[in-house]
Amino acid sequence: MQVIDETTGESIENVYIYHENQSFSTLTSADGTADLSACPAMGIVILQHPAYQSTSLAYSELIVKDFRVELMERILLIDEVTVTANRWEQNKGEVSQDILAISPKTASFQNPETSADLLAETGQVYVQKSQLGGGSPMLRGFAANSVLLVVDGVRLNNAIFRSGNLQNVINIDPNALEGAEVIYGPGSVMYGSDALGGVMDFHTKGTRFTTLDKPQVRGNAMARYGSAANEKTGHLDFSVYGKKFSYMGSISHTQLDDLKAGSKRTSGFKGHFERTHYVRSAGGADFLVTNKDKNLQKHSGYNLLNTIQKVRLKTGAKSDIAYGFYYSNTSDIPRYDRLTEKQEDSDSLIYADWYYGPQKWLMHTLTFSTFEPTAVYSQAKVTLAYQQYEESRNDRKFGDDRLRTRTETVDLYNVTLDLDRKIGKANLYYGVDFIFNDVQSSGYRKNLITGEKTETSSRYPDGGSTYITTAAYANLSYKPSPRWVLNMGARYSDVRLKASTTDATASSFLQEDLDLQNQAVNGMAGVIFNPWASTRIKALLSTGFRAPNVDDVGKVFEVDDHVVVVPNPNLKPEYSYNQELAIQQRIGKVYVDLVGYHSMLTDAIVRSEFTVNGSNTIELDGDTKEVRAQVNAEQAKIYGASAQVKTEITPSLAFTSSITLSKGYETGSNEPLRHVPPAFGRSAVIYQIKKLRAELYSMYNLHKTAAQIPSSEIDDKPHLYTDEGSPAWATLNIKSQYVLSETFTVQAGIENILDLHYRTYSSGISAPGRNISATLRASF
Repeated sequence: MQVIDETTGESIENVYIYHENQSFSTLTSADGTADLSACPAMGIVILQHPAYQSTSLAYSELIVKDFRVELMERILLIDEVTVTANRWEQNKGEVSQDILAISPKTASFQNPETSADLLAETGQVYVQKSQLGGGSPMLRGFAANSVLLVVDGVRLNNAIFRSGNLQNVINIDPNALEGAEVIYGPGSVMYGSDALGGVMDFHTKGTRFTTLDKPQVRGNAMARYGSAANEKTGHLDFSVYGKKFSYMGSISHTQLDDLKAGSKRTSGFKGHFERTHYVRSAGGADFLVTNKDKNLQKHSGYNLLNTIQKVRLKTGAKSDIAYGFYYSNTSDIPRYDRLTEKQEDSDSLIYADWYYGPQKWLMHTLTFSTFEPTAVYSQAKVTLAYQQYEESRNDRKFGDDRLRTRTETVDLYNVTLDLDRKIGKANLYYGVDFIFNDVQSSGYRKNLITGEKTETSSRYPDGGSTYITTAAYANLSYKPSPRWVLNMGARYSDVRLKASTTDATASSFLQEDLDLQNQAVNGMAGVIFNPWASTRIKALLSTGFRAPNVDDVGKVFEVDDHVVVVPNPNLKPEYSYNQELAIQQRIGKVYVDLVGYHSMLTDAIVRSEFTVNGSNTIELDGDTKEVRAQVNAEQAKIYGASAQVKTEITPSLAFTSSITLSKGYETGSNEPLRHVPPAFGRSAVIYQIKKLRAELYSMYNLHKTAAQIPSSEIDDKPHLYTDEGSPAWATLNIKSQYVLSETFTVQAGIENILDLHYRTYSSGISAPGRNISATLRASF
């Protein structure tokens, strides 16, 4: 039998097929085929898949259809899906944590420029942007190096992931995704340090084997245009599936010009975030130029290239080995928020240049998997990974001939052993992790007229740094009855950091080489209770931790023209203690999901005032700077709730809505925490009939007053906020898709239809204005 999508003609994998008398069951393979030779040739055969409407056919009907069955896609995905929260595939309904699953069809329909935009489009992840080439997800009051990025089972966080805002998620190609999950709350048991706020687990398109004698060839191509930044994106992926060999190759390129923001400013944004002037450099001189269009955010565009290559070989009936190559690179990325900083009481700009150099990410992975049960495991996999990061920061003040360049490279080695042992009604997931980071940092100034180079302080210790994590974990999932699931787990981690410096300026901040070691044991216990078929209740207790990395303890960098952050060698790990309660209820065709959580942080790592040699100011590059550092606060609290509603009004019409609320503060000073966003959400009306799908939706967030924003943010970065803080906003958007044939699909959309000017919380660049997009997709 072959099972295909009614609209696109694409094969459907993992369709559950069974006979009405329960004597036969099977799943379709990657090519949508299943062997029915053992199925009784009489009676009813039932086909089920969470993304498609179930169907029942008499065996005689299958004969008439020549064993080719078409399934109709559901307008909403509500039923259980498979996730990898425990590093192995598992039913979402058996996982204690709150999980957002993003399907490949959702990713394709939303059609985002970057993976940061894909997360934001869900309405359940808040994303901050300092520049167009950015995107820093916020999860439950945490962000940057307190949330974890994972690609195909390998963690991306490295020793220089900073505490401010990150843009590394843009290195993950949204056009090459097979799905993604956001696991909310501490994921430290399975993934270790950095997973305080949650884990973003991305799965790129995989390699599969076929049961057919002839190799199967599949491919996809896409071309997209977006008006707001004159975006031009192209993508191509190509796969070959054989019985013992498979290959997948993918490449994407995106070109973005300067972003145009909305022209209509509501009361909260009137007179704010106007790009009135920019800098033009010519003949060795800088000129302040009046911008003809104050909504065109000059010097914000960049380019992005992503490619993935995968090969997989069967080494036995139940084992295989897989190799993956990942490469991502950008052009220079202008740091837009810095380029808009002005001299006090003047239109003159502080910086003539401020940009990130090409952000390069390279990864090789080698994974051996076996599904042959032994006394020790039911299935096991060993993953070896090597990653190399390179990034640089380049800045030059207005009128200064010297460009400062600070470059960092990180070589990251990872060895992971993951095992799954089925024991009666329980599954034991356990394994070990080893991660080694080697950090090199350098700095120099170049005179752009003479070409002369002189040394300057590096961002991190110039003698090099190492950051090593060794860990072991175990997680048990026990299902004593259909109504109950119990989950519990623990992890032991040992984290070591060493850093040395030879630079005289840096040595004045860092009196001796760093040599830190921290150990932590953290755990979780959760219970899932299904009192009725339509109700699920989940409760979870967990602990998490984050050990200081090289960025936390060894960094020297300028926040603005008056403030500098310096190393703090006495920084300790931060710990979180968390409680979570979720209720999921189905009432007819209405699905409701309510989640509440509370986190207590001890020794919370926050940026605060600091002293060097007893002074709260220092001299740096000839300027007097106020001193800040990462320090341990006594305690901090974060709590919040989220609500989601989905309903199929008719088979062709659906409604969804979600909202997330959170609050966080230091308990001693009541100072708000930086990465707690305002209340935000998304509401949508979806229409789908045969080959057409359309979605009218609104994205929104509420007002966050200046008093609800950390004073350090307001004082040090006034150019990011208005006098009122971060104003409320809401957008109206529409997206559509029409399947022309089994080969071609067209998509069109208008985002920010009303062309409103708005800026998301803590961001340094305004959001796109009215953006008209058009996409052509081809599949074969």
